[in-house]
Amino acid sequence: MTHRQRQGISQTDMAQRLGVSRRWLIEFEHARVPNPGFSTILSALTELGLSLDVRKTPQPAELYEW
Repeated sequence: MTHRQRQGISQTDMAQRLGVSRRWLIEFEHARVPNPGFSTILSALTELGLSLDVRKTPQPAELYEW
């Protein structure tokens, strides 16, 4: 079950909120959209009440500093 489904949001409603087709949303949910727009991804996260956290990846030397 997807996060969308757990929130009771239908595919049709979600697609309308994102301004995409229902078919596109189905393909996106199955990881079959090769290059989804970043703004669409951020909009989807916002609609689901989720956020994206970006952090700097530690370099190997930073991991093992004594």
